[in-house]
Amino acid sequence: MTSTANDNVTSSSSSTTSTTQQQNEPTDTREEWEIQRDAFKSKADAHYKAKHFREAIAAYTDAISVDDQSHILYSNRSAAYLSNNEKSKALRDAQKCVELKVDWHKGHNRLGSALFSLGRCNEARKAYMESLRLQPEGSNPVASKGLADVRAFEQRRVEQERRQREAVVMEASACDDDDGADDVSVKEKKECASMNVSLASPKDEGDDLLGDFFTSVDDKKLKEEEKLKREEIPDVVEADSSKIKKENADLGTAKDQINRLILTSNHQWKNLNPFYVLDISHTASEDEVARRYKALSLLLHPDKCKKERARDAFEEVRKANSQLSDESKRKHVCDLIKTAMKKGQKEFDQERKRKNAVGLKMEENLESFQRKKVMKVFADIELKRREIEQRKRKHEQREREQEDAEAEKLKKEHEFEMNWKSGNRLNNRMGNWRDFQGKGKRRK
Repeated sequence: MTSTANDNVTSSSSSTTSTTQQQNEPTDTREEWEIQRDAFKSKADAHYKAKHFREAIAAYTDAISVDDQSHILYSNRSAAYLSNNEKSKALRDAQKCVELKVDWHKGHNRLGSALFSLGRCNEARKAYMESLRLQPEGSNPVASKGLADVRAFEQRRVEQERRQREAVVMEASACDDDDGADDVSVKEKKECASMNVSLASPKDEGDDLLGDFFTSVDDKKLKEEEKLKREEIPDVVEADSSKIKKENADLGTAKDQINRLILTSNHQWKNLNPFYVLDISHTASEDEVARRYKALSLLLHPDKCKKERARDAFEEVRKANSQLSDESKRKHVCDLIKTAMKKGQKEFDQERKRKNAVGLKMEENLESFQRKKVMKVFADIELKRREIEQRKRKHEQREREQEDAEAEKLKKEHEFEMNWKSGNRLNNRMGNWRDFQGKGKRRK
């Protein structure tokens, strides 16, 4: 009886302890697919920390195949892609992450990092700014650092582009300086080619446009810019609105400006010079530039002018004013124009000397030579920029193709492995191996 009582007490005590443990242990309420997703994610996180980025990408992909609505998975895979130098794929995942969770600041950080890696600074800056809007700067160091990196990179790139453009102008000037010779020697052509300055029009998509541009430059004289008389008259100050009205009278009608900026032949090349767009001298002061912009805005702003192509003309004016409002850009444009005008002066003197020697009369004046040289300088720089952009696009295209080819290869390998495991071949191979081992033991 005593033994039975003790057994009952022991059994009761054991049952109570087991029940208490079950109550204390947290129950896993996740569904099966969530457990599977989290297992893949844990595996991927471990690979990422170990810097095994390909394995991390594969594991994150498995997790996404289970749950394709998780913004965190796309964010993490974007980081893995970027660490593996697969920039375009990192961008796609970051975009998907932001699409799924637009108010998550880390997603915008991922987007900014991917865009910055591809050199798309303007878009990267916007992404980081949005992240800082969602999460203040003090608690968002990633966005703060990213924004600082973008700004530093842009400053370096602007300075580098400025030096490159100055070098192009100087090198082109050196190639043009032939000491009055009518022809350029083969050696000089090779030297110019080595400096990436072509003596002929570059062979790219702008070839025909540039040819038409230079052949259609009219011989009409440049408008002589009237110098503003700065006479001090006591107690009489001309109102700014009156000055703008006066400038409007000089500019003509909105139709005249639309024809000049949009409808004339090769306007896209002429409008590269912001001073031409504003129809003002490169020696104009900041106040004169601002006043001219206001005058043109009154004529062409879409809210005030309902004529066809007015919006396009105003956009050209807006871009020109924006360029000249930046002190460094304005100085660079002025330097280009001054250099081109000096070259035009030199060519004019050489041509006049050559024609005087044979008794011929000059058909073009100095202003025509200078105008053509100024236009050519801006056109050459634009063609160079297009060439660089084209190379950049081709590079990004090759990069995407390589990434897609690698992804296709991994997909096929994964499918082959899954098919192998799902079929009976693996079991057959294992069975054959067991049979072989069994026969070997029986022989012994």
